Amino acid sequence: MIGVFDSGVGGLSSYRELKRLLPSEDLIYLADRHNAPYGTKDRDTVLKYTRNNIKALRKKGAEHILIACCTASSVFSLLEPEERRQVTPIISPAAEAALTHGKRVAVIATKQTVRSHAFREAALAKNPDAKIFELPTQILVSLVELGARDGELLPREGDLLDKIAGEIWTYKPDSLILGCTHFSSLGKELEARLPGVAIIDAAVIGARALVAEISDTSRRESGISTYTEGLKT
Repeated sequence: MIGVFDSGVGGLSSYRELKRLLPSEDLIYLADRHNAPYGTKDRDTVLKYTRNNIKALRKKGAEHILIACCTASSVFSLLEPEERRQVTPIISPAAEAALTHGKRVAVIATKQTVRSHAFREAALAKNPDAKIFELPTQILVSLVELGARDGELLPREGDLLDKIAGEIWTYKPDSLILGCTHFSSLGKELEARLPGVAIIDAAVIGARALVAEISDTSRRESGISTYTEGLKT
């Protein structure tokens, strides 16, 4: 069984991608809405919630866990080795995918994720020459939780996305990482406002990374050599 967790509905994008790639796999989704939003909390509080969610999913029988929350993924390195066992964060795979489009990467994320500079560190670890521009867009989390979706925006929501896209344009990015899984619901709206900029959906990329890890682990345990193709965006 694979466990997936987020503070709310954002991680459902990861859940759907896992369901598409592994249709016969049992999945369980945990939305910690009682403690949402994570992005406005301090690091230690997010770490506590992350630990609690991992523990809860393991009690339900999850053998592999996807942290389908970038804010929670930003504290992954602070977990104990046993807590990290068969747990996949989504920040590094997304940063790696973004860099395939060029070294100028814009990131929109929650306040805490931006404060952690987790995407910046992950990208620079892959390419020290990368230029990373991080923009906190916490308000988009609330919009998605309240029902904002691609093609279904209210006028004021569209105006807000116009403003955010305008600020992103000033960075002249090659790619834009949707650094919060909630933002998957607004990916097409942002793509329309940012022609020529590759949109990197951390939710989808993270799910694919977990599938690749499971596949590699299975082959190694079977004694079969494997070639892992780079993540596709």
